[in-house]
Amino acid sequence: MKTRNAFATLTICVLSALTIPAIGNLHKVEAQPITDCHKLVTGTYLTTNSGNFGLFRGIITFTADGNVFVSDSFQSGVPSVQPFGNIQGSWKCIGDREISATTLNFNYQTATLPASIGRGDFQAKFEPKTGTVQATATLRIFNIKANPLNDYAPVAGTFTLTGQRIKP
Repeated sequence: MKTRNAFATLTICVLSALTIPAIGNLHKVEAQPITDCHKLVTGTYLTTNSGNFGLFRGIITFTADGNVFVSDSFQSGVPSVQPFGNIQGSWKCIGDREISATTLNFNYQTATLPASIGRGDFQAKFEPKTGTVQATATLRIFNIKANPLNDYAPVAGTFTLTGQRIKP
């Protein structure tokens, strides 16, 4: 009887020794580059933008919870750009120093153009040592009644931007 109990106790101890660390590892989460991406991206940047619309400047803010807010020097309109309102959207990490973002804005009616919705799709890369960002963006213009998150519209223009983090 003692041998059987000793064997049972030994078996339980061995199984426990093998099982408990494995169970403990189920809750262990390795550090992911995405976490570093959020820390790297979050902030406000002064940008220089160029493309189909000419050269313009902007301020873009990426929040820690994935929102993006943009102000730019063309918002009041210029001959090639319809006046538009605030630009807002969201972003997500797609690499340790790279994000994708989608923004929306309302384009105001003019004497020759109806009100519409602008959608910008961005791919951006960040350089932590210099505090800079480089991005490409594609702009699509939608009818004011369309759903720019689901409907299709042809590309209205593209541009690139470079930016420097604004430090306090």
